[in-house]
Amino acid sequence: MPIYELLERIKPRPGMYLGKKSITLLKAFISGYYFARQTNNVAILEEIPPFGQFHDWIARYYNWESSTAGWNNIILQEVGDEAKALDVFFELLELFKQRLPILKHRVFLSSQHTSTRVVRRYRYVNGEKIELSPPQEIRIVQYIPDSGFYLFQISQEWGASEEGYFETEELAMEQVYKEFQVTLDEWEAIA
Repeated sequence: MPIYELLERIKPRPGMYLGKKSITLLKAFISGYYFARQTNNVAILEEIPPFGQFHDWIARYYNWESSTAGWNNIILQEVGDEAKALDVFFELLELFKQRLPILKHRVFLSSQHTSTRVVRRYRYVNGEKIELSPPQEIRIVQYIPDSGFYLFQISQEWGASEEGYFETEELAMEQVYKEFQVTLDEWEAIA
């Protein structure tokens, strides 16, 4: 079951799923959900926008310089009450889900774009750590009305994977250059 569908089930009856109305318990529940998916190698298509972006989006929403506290702790600190923070979470989740992805640039990698191995990507299969092959395509996406850009790597082997948030398109392109030596003239402008 996709994460947004699961959250829609929890929203009207959090006590049934979490034990009581608590943003901290919701975070633990979601962590368990993702742990179970990864451990059992269960692939579910991620919804748009990917829930993995929620953490950084919350930090920017509340103007926190660092998002290392976690979305649940940021909301809890801003609101001050576990039950109220859970209500605020669902309100903010609706705002977050209304963001519209716009593909800004893309590049298709060829054999000349071998990884510099600055970043190594792994997946665990049956408890074994396996290094992933390089992607076939890299995209830079902006979510409207937000500022900033996200990098996505696309691979037949492991699907679409978000690779981080960047304040500017240039910073995203610099990261791809560091990893795959993609030059600026190789990018295709889409929007």
